[in-house]
Amino acid sequence: MEPQERIGLASLTKMAFDGVDLQPLRNELLSKVFTGKDADGIFMDLSVIDQLQGNRAAGLAWQEEALKRHRIFSTKKTDGARTKLLVFAEPSHIGGNTPIEFLLQDADVEILTYYLNVDSNEQIDLPAHDVAFCAAPADSDKAQAFQEKVRALTAAAGTKVVNLPDGQVDLERDSLEAMFADKAGLTLPKTQRFDRWELEGAAAEDALAALGDYPYVVRPVGSHAGEGLVLIESRDALSDYLFERNEAAFFVSEFIRYATPEDGFYRKYRVIFVDGQPYPCHMAIADQWDLWYLNARMEEFAEKRAEEAAWMDSFDRRFATRHEDGFGALTEAIDLDYFGVDCAEDPEGNLVVFEADNALIVHDMDDEDVFPYKSKHMKRIFEAFEALLDKNRRAETSQETTEPTPTRRLS
Repeated sequence: MEPQERIGLASLTKMAFDGVDLQPLRNELLSKVFTGKDADGIFMDLSVIDQLQGNRAAGLAWQEEALKRHRIFSTKKTDGARTKLLVFAEPSHIGGNTPIEFLLQDADVEILTYYLNVDSNEQIDLPAHDVAFCAAPADSDKAQAFQEKVRALTAAAGTKVVNLPDGQVDLERDSLEAMFADKAGLTLPKTQRFDRWELEGAAAEDALAALGDYPYVVRPVGSHAGEGLVLIESRDALSDYLFERNEAAFFVSEFIRYATPEDGFYRKYRVIFVDGQPYPCHMAIADQWDLWYLNARMEEFAEKRAEEAAWMDSFDRRFATRHEDGFGALTEAIDLDYFGVDCAEDPEGNLVVFEADNALIVHDMDDEDVFPYKSKHMKRIFEAFEALLDKNRRAETSQETTEPTPTRRLS
């Protein structure tokens, strides 16, 4: 079955980011559904639009409908694209998989995304491709089964799958903290996973004591971008929080006071690793501990942007050099070709890692008039990523001797 074409996540997100009203496009796509051509590709675009408009449930319903008939979709399709990239993705919300379209927007690459069903044994033909990439979230409950299935699908094809680890990679917050507990200069908040009943029970205080004293940072398992994230100051506050949430499991972490002593501001950094090399992605500065780039409102403060620009421009010779050992430990332990971390520095100068993820957003959508310093650094990441794919292309296609051939395997 031929891959169905779609507009894709990056293009639609860029439109929304620029303030374009997506409703007219949504109406146009709905009208095209009735022609029958590429209807499932349209459903996938409707899925993205609805999620961008804040309706995740409707968006996932469109995706589910599309995946009943098609599993492979084409983005950036052009005649004679230099590289055909096969991406193995997990059916998920728009922030679930590695947002690979953002990394390749200007590259001469056709992206063929295969939404793999780990619970199915149906037969499917993999489309012709030069290199493959495993985009499924490494912290998914099905990550290990997903990776094993990708290995089975590609074993006989001789395809190199970038970001497919040799063994299991566990990027959950509690596992990461245990992994680097004894690494000098590298700090991760002590973190434990609790089922709801454990936090609601009488023994909760004893269980939490291993993390130190209040306050604790609490968040639902599987949440990102501050969803459900709170600072809990007391037992009563924890009870109130659990009453307001309906999730079944939570991460509880020690609270690390990472504010800079000189001015009291919190600074959080996003660093992206491509083929073992660290690159600066962004720096957020604010007077609040629960910090990520959007709520820092960097566009409103010229002095903060100047500091971010200086950090990015000096990254290789200062920040990366200062934390060379910590970065080396991260890349050695996290067996991935591509991943990112959100991190900070504590008052003692240690690198504090809050999260490691292969699905962190990396983009070049910011207004160049406001952030003139960013684009060159994003392009460094994009070029490094494209070079990573080129390095792992099939030998015969990189030498332009033969075309890649479809391979039939279990899906």
